[in-house]
Amino acid sequence: MASLSSYLFSTLSKVGSIGGSGIPDFHYTIGDKIEAFVGKSIWDVHHSTRTNDAKQEATVFVLAKARGSSYTAVAQNTLKRMRTLRHPGILRYLEGAETAEAVYIATEPVTPLTQALDVDKSEELRQWGLYKIAETMRFINEDCKLIHANLSAASVFVTKAGEWKLGGLELVDSPTPATATGGSNSQQQQAYRYYTGVIPGYSARMAPELEGQKWDVVEKAKPGAVDGWYLACLVSEVYNGGLRSASQLQTQGQIPAPLWALCQRLLIPDLRRRMSPSDFLQTASRQGGFLDSEFIKASIFLENIAVKEEDEKAAFFSGLDALIPGFPQAFSKYKILPELLKLMEFGGGDAKVLSGIIQIGKGLDEQEYNDLVTPAIVQLFSSNDRALRFSLLEYMDSFIQAIPSTVVSKRVFPNFVTGFLDTAPAIREATVKASLAIAPKLGQKTLNSDLVKQLVRLVADPEPGIRTNTLICIGKLCTAKEGVLDLDGDGVSESSHRYVICPALLQALRDPFPPVRSASLAVSTACASKWEAAEIARRVIPCLSPLLIDGEKPVRMAALKCLNAMVSRVEAYSQTLPDTMAKKVVAPSNASTTVAAGQASGNAQAEAAASMAASDTWGGWAVSSLSSTFSGALSLASSSLPIGQQQPLSTTIAAKVSEPEKNKVSASAALPKPAAATLGTSGSGWEFNDDAWGNDDPVGDGWNDNDDEDGWNAHALSTEASTPASIAATAATTSSSSYTPAAGPKSGGMTMSGTRQQTLLQPIAAPAGSMPVAPKTFQKLAGSTANITRKPATGEPGSTTTAPRRKGLGAMKLGGGSASKNTPPSNLDDFF
Repeated sequence: MASLSSYLFSTLSKVGSIGGSGIPDFHYTIGDKIEAFVGKSIWDVHHSTRTNDAKQEATVFVLAKARGSSYTAVAQNTLKRMRTLRHPGILRYLEGAETAEAVYIATEPVTPLTQALDVDKSEELRQWGLYKIAETMRFINEDCKLIHANLSAASVFVTKAGEWKLGGLELVDSPTPATATGGSNSQQQQAYRYYTGVIPGYSARMAPELEGQKWDVVEKAKPGAVDGWYLACLVSEVYNGGLRSASQLQTQGQIPAPLWALCQRLLIPDLRRRMSPSDFLQTASRQGGFLDSEFIKASIFLENIAVKEEDEKAAFFSGLDALIPGFPQAFSKYKILPELLKLMEFGGGDAKVLSGIIQIGKGLDEQEYNDLVTPAIVQLFSSNDRALRFSLLEYMDSFIQAIPSTVVSKRVFPNFVTGFLDTAPAIREATVKASLAIAPKLGQKTLNSDLVKQLVRLVADPEPGIRTNTLICIGKLCTAKEGVLDLDGDGVSESSHRYVICPALLQALRDPFPPVRSASLAVSTACASKWEAAEIARRVIPCLSPLLIDGEKPVRMAALKCLNAMVSRVEAYSQTLPDTMAKKVVAPSNASTTVAAGQASGNAQAEAAASMAASDTWGGWAVSSLSSTFSGALSLASSSLPIGQQQPLSTTIAAKVSEPEKNKVSASAALPKPAAATLGTSGSGWEFNDDAWGNDDPVGDGWNDNDDEDGWNAHALSTEASTPASIAATAATTSSSSYTPAAGPKSGGMTMSGTRQQTLLQPIAAPAGSMPVAPKTFQKLAGSTANITRKPATGEPGSTTTAPRRKGLGAMKLGGGSASKNTPPSNLDDFF
């Protein structure tokens, strides 16, 4: 049983140690081989990905042990050095494995320099690459006390950011020989002594001291002197192509003059006078030197930004925006951008840092943006740092369009909307301005339910500047479908505009801050087509009228423009309405009491109504209104008689028609001479003073004159006691004569013949105790003033002035018979 358990444990251990590629302890899947690199190194270079994460890319170097023991020895030396040497300039080691068949080394994803030079010939990247290689060589020579001895274009690799990384560690060893602990004899172990022959093309660039096997000179030389020669070889390959012989090193070719002068010092045969990579770096970085450039300085600063002072960071980021356009795109994308994002994430950045991120992000495609920038931006929105949030809001329009709408709605907007409720006015104002940038990324429901309501709430913000900007923002959202913005669906819905935005605009018209009123007027003008005509007529125009005389000229001008737009909207709507909405009144067909005069009056009213409908003037409306009022007065007067004593109107009018000369009243006799007006005479006995209309005389215009000399109120409103006998006498006196009203200032209007007056006065002879009460309607129509004592009419004894003015029916008068000077009845009931 114990043996079975041991077997299972051993088997499971072996299975667990095998990666997805089938190589023990190696978890990368080997992909396609880079054919362009075949023959330039002892390694076969493959693209690769991590087994359990296909998105994690890598590069795998493979050497088959079947090629020989020397190849295996240098491959094993490379694996050892890759595991132990760690530096930003050295190719980053991920994983390695050695089996009976091959040696495997997985590194960060890179491209051979020989292949990259054919694609990108940027001078800035070449300078930065040489700087990084020289710096890395200084680390190996001075800090690690090692010799590389294999620096060439085939041992340098390029990352996605365009940075050069040092590889080719096959011959790296110490200049001091080590003694093997296996016996009394010592055995030198320097790889550069025995295995240079396995490196392709090594003889064309071999240093003189190695070629002459001057090992004691190499051992005593200053650190880096041997690798200075190989640095010159690298420069020659970068600018002039591959080396086929050592004589090519003496040709300048395309090498820049400042760099060529340094190369001459790197190629000095004497190790004691030869320049080392460290010396090369120091000399070339001096002011005016080959490596003295803004690009290199910016790159160095970003690498060491963690140890920089705050004032140094501020000075650097203030000028970063001007430098980024001159940087290579790949370098900005994969080198500068990650550094800036890291800085923002840990709270060391400000608006300038974010500006740099946005500027670099403009050159990214959608996929790259979502992979590099979007995750960081979304995370920054959840920060509580007000300075960071303000920077995000300020640059919202620069990056929000590249973020997917779903991400904006679910992860960005919930944090964005908190800015409307922030206690800092600067954050609220920045949130309002950023609303225009984020609105196109929101769905229609979110736009109307959340964003618009939050904006309307800020119309009452304590800060006047925020109120003004909020109104401008609302106006742009409402006019989005006209090309200002591209909102989802129909943009701001009709219900949101009517029930949410319109009340806010009307409220803003009464704001004490003039720019707020101007902004509200401008928005109302721009949205005039969205207002309903009825709403404009009932609510908007009354609110606009006071602003026409506003104390600020810009407000007055804006109000006039807005009013014109609103009136045009109402005018266009009114053209769609019918000419009249009044229902036509049809006379009963069985009215046996209709007489010729009644038909004439009805025809006159119909003609007036038709004239009103056909006319665009106010006169037509006024005449029609007067005709309706007059007809109502007749019906009320007729219906107020006691039952049994009412005479048909046709009888009275027929009598008038048969005796036109007998009962006709002269209008000139009833009116005072200075203001006399000629009255027209109708066949029905009614006379209408046309001159009473349109007369602007304030004394006797006929509209408000209370000329009661006609006895309208004189008979009904006297408070003196009247006996039945006197009333009977009065009736007897007026029964056979025409009733003529006393002359007044302008007593024109309508008169009634004595026949009708006699009919009205017949029941007055009844006893006083049995007098019926007049209906209240007639009292109102006649103007109840029971406590006013009648003054003598003009021409009567004791008269000094004209009678009191009567309001109501104006120039229309009812008359008939001669003017009676007897005391009139005390009330309307006595009158009838």
